[in-house]
Amino acid sequence: MAIPPVGRPQRCACLLFVLVTSATSLAQRAPASEPKWDTAYVKDFSQRPTLRLYGSHKFNSMVVRALPGSTDLRYRPNGRFNLGVGISYRRLTLNIGLPAPFVNNDNDARGRTRFLDAQANLYTVRQASNLFLQIYRGYHITSYLPSQLGWQQPTSFPYRGDLRQFNIGISSLRIVQHERFSYRAAFNQDAWQLRSSGSWLLGGYATCYVLNADSSIVPARIAVDFQRNTAIRKGLFLDAGPMVGYAYTHVLHRRWFLTLSGAGGAGISVQRLRVPVAEGERSLTEVGPGWHVQTRAAIGYNSAKRYVGVLFNQELVGYFLRAQDRFAWDVGNFRIIIAQRINKRPRSVDKGLRWLRSKDPTR
Repeated sequence: MAIPPVGRPQRCACLLFVLVTSATSLAQRAPASEPKWDTAYVKDFSQRPTLRLYGSHKFNSMVVRALPGSTDLRYRPNGRFNLGVGISYRRLTLNIGLPAPFVNNDNDARGRTRFLDAQANLYTVRQASNLFLQIYRGYHITSYLPSQLGWQQPTSFPYRGDLRQFNIGISSLRIVQHERFSYRAAFNQDAWQLRSSGSWLLGGYATCYVLNADSSIVPARIAVDFQRNTAIRKGLFLDAGPMVGYAYTHVLHRRWFLTLSGAGGAGISVQRLRVPVAEGERSLTEVGPGWHVQTRAAIGYNSAKRYVGVLFNQELVGYFLRAQDRFAWDVGNFRIIIAQRINKRPRSVDKGLRWLRSKDPTR
């Protein structure tokens, strides 16, 4: 699928920014001994292959907040629901998904979106990290009708085929009470949370967001309902900062579980904007505070052999800056998973892993 081009200087700046600011969390050396869970609270199944079937929906959106008494402007892409299969064994997880048939046939109503969407959720015994890279072109407006904007279009929702965005980022959290709490049990299906427990979370985030359109993202018909500086045509947003939060899993009868997790923080934001004015366009550059909120949730059934769950993961980013404090965006995914654990480890897989380790030049 063709992907819209993103300016090379902006793309390079974003990649460099995220690589530098996230180097500390990603380049940590492996500990001398892998931490272990308290077996009275968490049972580890990572030494047994786990097979899964899943349905997933990756999403993002952007919102421009209106003046009091008016309706906010929200853009969404025409996302896709995928069906897939996967396997987890030790620290290796592989998932393969394809668009679900008879579900993703709404281009006539919402317009066409072209995209590249790569999201990774990495869970170890004491660390939980989200990584994401998205390139999208083609958005529809969910908060207004075409008639309200004065647009004559065949789609049911107002559609902007010229609107493009690129984002890349990471958030990573250390699980303070990791001995009795497991993210992997709820989100990676290779552990079992036996008893209710929770943990404080400490970490940080770094994100980059690039927005590009042929004209202002605020349609002319409703421009009076928004601050003048929200009429962005191009924008570059860089953010980094610390986060703190808490996660808790409630277990009922050892098998039914509900996991809720929330973390938030504030840090430094740098913005470079192009906004229309009467004489053409002007550039705005400002440095100030921004905020970041991460939420995770899971509910389902877990046992020694089987897992059934519904998962949700979201990152929400906004700003406190004077030049642009009414723009926010989010990225996330929603999954339904059925997983089965195999009782015995296949000898052929163990043999293959030993062969790969023997070829590792760093050992």
